[in-house]
Amino acid sequence: MRACFTAAGLLLLLAGCDQNTASRQETAIRIPRPALAERVAPLAPTLPDTALPYRSLPSFGDSVQASLLVRISDAAYRVQVAARTDSARPLRHILPPAPSAESTQNDTVTGFEGYYTFRLLRTDGKAQFARQLRKTSFSAAMSPDLALEAETILPFFSGYLPAFKALAFEISFYPPESDAGGQALLLLDAATGKVRHLALARWTGGCNSAMALSADGRTLLTSSELLQANGHVTNLEKPGREVIGTLLVNNQTALVVYGAGYDQRGREVPLRGPNAQLLDASGRVLRAFYLESIDGGLGTHMLSTYLRQTHAHYLFDETNNQLAVVPRDHPTQLQILKLRKLPVFRAPQRPTEVRFSFDTESGTKATFYTDVANGQVRYKLRKTAY
Repeated sequence: MRACFTAAGLLLLLAGCDQNTASRQETAIRIPRPALAERVAPLAPTLPDTALPYRSLPSFGDSVQASLLVRISDAAYRVQVAARTDSARPLRHILPPAPSAESTQNDTVTGFEGYYTFRLLRTDGKAQFARQLRKTSFSAAMSPDLALEAETILPFFSGYLPAFKALAFEISFYPPESDAGGQALLLLDAATGKVRHLALARWTGGCNSAMALSADGRTLLTSSELLQANGHVTNLEKPGREVIGTLLVNNQTALVVYGAGYDQRGREVPLRGPNAQLLDASGRVLRAFYLESIDGGLGTHMLSTYLRQTHAHYLFDETNNQLAVVPRDHPTQLQILKLRKLPVFRAPQRPTEVRFSFDTESGTKATFYTDVANGQVRYKLRKTAY
């Protein structure tokens, strides 16, 4: 009897063990492991915010111009432009002989007069003003031969500038079937249509930076001038040197980079001293230094990127393998970082690093990783092999 009870008890004990084991297995299936439950996805890198701290005005060559519907002093208006060539008025211009030419024979340029018409229409269709300008009125700004030879192209509306109380236009001057020309900036008084300003804006053979209007609307930077809403104009051209890049740093500061110029005999004049200058709104030089952050194409322009996360402009100088960092709010505290002194990028990208890159005309791709927490920069460089 005792053996029977012992066997029966053993059977009950084994059955209980099987039930407990099954229960634990079911619990293990239903409840995930703590290690799996606590897994966290890695932080994604910060995306670059490259919104410009100024307004780039629409320019000739852009797919869309400024809206022709404008509001001036709370009233609605419509801008209307027209252009025509007057084939009944042939013109010619005799070029003086080049200083370095052996021949004393003069070349003659021929063309036709052209007319540009600008109207500002009220909502009733009546004109607030109508202004007509001849193509040859731009001779001083664009050179007499180009103003005569160029085709009469429809003016490009770049917008209404409230602080200037003016309508801004770009007028293009290109000879037939040629891209050797440029654009003039024309500012017309928004109330009367009177010419407020007329000058070279950019040039396909030189600096070809688009016009930039400051965030407060009171400073306008072109490839050759720095204009203020109070009427003050700073000519950026310097004797013996040529503007090759411009950048609007903030409301009151511009960066200008120069290249070699030419003397009156057409001979190249080598640059002497620093080629880059920070200027205030009055044209005063705040700081001069060496920088060639320039890219080519149809003309030259500044090779720069702005990051809102760091409030700084970054300019890649491919010629000298360096990166300039220009703080928007304190531009004179700029830094010139030599690439050979910067750490090369090694993956992974850190969560606090912002990635941006430059693709140059020569085929170089320079990528930078700026840590927004401490300002440190890593880089990688890829050059095209020829």
